[in-house]
Amino acid sequence: MSRLDGPLVWQALQSLREELDAAERDHIARHFAGQVRARSFAAPIASSPIVDAAANMLDAEGYCALTSLLSSAQVAEVVQHFRARPCFNAHISKSSDGIPRHLGNGAEAFHYGSYALDDIVAAPFLFELANSPALLAIAERHLGCTPTLYSLNAWWSFPGLARPAEVSQSFHRDLDDFRFCTLFLYLTDVGEKGGPHVYVRRTHRIELFEQEMAKAEAGALDDIDPRVREAVSAGEFRRGQAYGLDPAILKLFGHLTDMIPGPAGSGLIADTYGLHMGIPPESGPRLIFWARYGLHVNDGPQAPPVEERLIASRIPWDDRARYINRALYRS
Repeated sequence: MSRLDGPLVWQALQSLREELDAAERDHIARHFAGQVRARSFAAPIASSPIVDAAANMLDAEGYCALTSLLSSAQVAEVVQHFRARPCFNAHISKSSDGIPRHLGNGAEAFHYGSYALDDIVAAPFLFELANSPALLAIAERHLGCTPTLYSLNAWWSFPGLARPAEVSQSFHRDLDDFRFCTLFLYLTDVGEKGGPHVYVRRTHRIELFEQEMAKAEAGALDDIDPRVREAVSAGEFRRGQAYGLDPAILKLFGHLTDMIPGPAGSGLIADTYGLHMGIPPESGPRLIFWARYGLHVNDGPQAPPVEERLIASRIPWDDRARYINRALYRS
């Protein structure tokens, strides 16, 4: 197979993301990871008991809960930063109506309030956290190569709306890349009523997923809506994004479905090709940050990249850092 990192080849492969099954995705991911490892900037993967335990959990189960990512004082600074800036009425700002709204002045009328990339990058601690050696090492172990930090996002989920959001608040698979993982950082306390992340363990790897499917009793879906049963039979668990299959997922995988609450400053790292969702918050608004690590720049940031000078002074800035963050900045 020829190199996969040329823009035309990568665009062609990305157009097939929803059609490829997990085995095909894994084959492409392994090939591309090998190409990245061959680059001269690639450094040895850092190893420590914490990194090893997190990476092993991520590989085996699909996610690993992480504690004490930021202190309470650091979280307070981040929240103060975002409260002073406008947000946009979608899960990511590029999908919004483009109208900036402030908290207390119209933002809470919508499911979401997401922030522009320049405001996210300007926030204290978040860019540094996403580039921290431990998190990069965990991502590198999962990807098999130096990661590309291709997406940063921060958004509020607001309570009190009648229906869950159709996309992120229903079980689904993300299809950003052929292999990727996402850091989620809670910036508000998230209890069971606070909008915790929910993850279906072992659905991120096809061989583990098939083992769990095989364990399901014959006729387990008899009492499920026929349209849902038909979608399962057609293989919608194995490819595509799986929207609308919540009843079957809970029926078959309830014993593997974890609700992941945590205090502000904690979070998780997850392979979100695995089935997952966010529960709509009931007890109050939830603020969360993500950093996504993949094999390539994919769709890039949700807004025009920031100027290189705005981030180059915040972390050790060498060829490897430029490569990891290349989707986020312009020279």
